[in-house]
Amino acid sequence: MNLKTVQEALTVSYISFDAFCALIIGILIYTTVNDVDRTKKRIHLLNELIAVTLYCIADFIWRLAFSDYGIPRTVFSRYITNVIMYIIMAICSYAICRFLVSIWEIVAIKLIIPTRLIFIPYIPIIIAIISTPWTHIIFSINENGELVKGPLYIIIMILLFGYVIAFGLMSLALYFRTENDFAKEQYFLSSLYTVPVVIGGFMHYYNWAVPAFAIGFTIATLIIYIFQMRDQVSLDALTGINNRRQGERFFIEQIKRINEEPHSTIDCLYLFMMDLNKFKAINDTYGHTEGDKALIATAEVLKEACSHIRRRCIMSRFGGDEFVIGVVFTPEEAHLLHEKIQHLIKEKNDELNAPYKISISIGFTYYKKEYKDFRTFLSNADKLMYEMKEIAHREADSKE
Repeated sequence: MNLKTVQEALTVSYISFDAFCALIIGILIYTTVNDVDRTKKRIHLLNELIAVTLYCIADFIWRLAFSDYGIPRTVFSRYITNVIMYIIMAICSYAICRFLVSIWEIVAIKLIIPTRLIFIPYIPIIIAIISTPWTHIIFSINENGELVKGPLYIIIMILLFGYVIAFGLMSLALYFRTENDFAKEQYFLSSLYTVPVVIGGFMHYYNWAVPAFAIGFTIATLIIYIFQMRDQVSLDALTGINNRRQGERFFIEQIKRINEEPHSTIDCLYLFMMDLNKFKAINDTYGHTEGDKALIATAEVLKEACSHIRRRCIMSRFGGDEFVIGVVFTPEEAHLLHEKIQHLIKEKNDELNAPYKISISIGFTYYKKEYKDFRTFLSNADKLMYEMKEIAHREADSKE
């Protein structure tokens, strides 16, 4: 094909970028669909990937409608392709915000914003887009077949991208408000994700000749996917909290810091060692599916208990029914956390209404320099936990 004009060259470049972005996202969709991970975060990532792919395809068709290739250059074709593209753009914006909320849900179970309310601002946007061929409030097609911005075009763009920016800024604010390592990483991820999307949106607003939105989406999605691959190495697949490797890494780093300090402070490195009481009985009586539910529910309790901690903190599943929390605390704060976990366990039992009751034994202690290493530290917390476990078993047996 001979490219006779600059316009033709721009069109070919535009649709090539869209096709490339759709191909990249399509590969990520394929790997995500075939992944065994079915957490909320993963499901909403898949939804976001599908929405982005649809946008790339719609953008590809939109460009063809304003060129001499394939699609008749009629007013109707240009209106319909614009309406479809902007509706899918709104769906993409919603999918991004819902995905960011799924990241927050990993850190804190109870959210300030009910997820069912997230879609409400998009309803008037979609109505405005659909009615535009008659009202011309967002865009119109002039007598030369050119696309012209309508009086509310900038308002719609501000709403679409402002919503994403708002979620990104909330994530950034949460990042600076917490010292919880796990939470900081998730909040940083959600704030980072919005950057290329917003840049692409601004470039799309100022220059329709560049497929900036599709490129921004693709870059953001690749960033997310890289973080997701790292999560598979550092997170426990069942519960979504850190695995043993990450937990041990946290304690080793903190112990090294403490051992190198010339003097101690009132803040101590606490290790909470926990496991479920009579977990084997749950598995044997109700099956391993119920056992998994009990483990997930316990992890959710720990997430909620630690969600407002602004100090250095980590939650880990050490294997089986054993969980560990590491946190830099004062003694008073440590006792309050212990009480909070036990209180939340009772609330979780009421919420689940399962045929069994979840209960956990907790042993916690702070690091002393005479321990010298993590293994000795863990052993002391483990010993305290089993002492609490024996007490729990004796109390349970006396009630039977």
